Amino acid sequence: MSDATNPIYRRRPNVMSAVVNAELVMMSVETGQYFNLNPVGAHIWRLLESAQSLDAIVAALIDSYDAPETVIRQEALAFLARLEAQDMVTSGVEAAA
Repeated sequence: MSDATNPIYRRRPNVMSAVVNAELVMMSVETGQYFNLNPVGAHIWRLLESAQSLDAIVAALIDSYDAPETVIRQEALAFLARLEAQDMVTSGVEAAA
């Protein structure tokens, strides 16, 4: 179960993504805006192929990167907030499907 401190994130269906020249590129079909992601951002985007809680995302990143959990959580949350502000992901407190 999730709560306000552990939201569930989902990709928006209006976002397309592809690997171009070894970088992950995303584009919003609705706005036409596109973004390229660094390797950590691309890792988070791949994790969001299915709905994921913040805790699950952080746990996966801890397994892959050598940084303190507090730093990983803070950076992941900031990145997800930017994606949400750009209407690339949604978040909520309902249980992941």
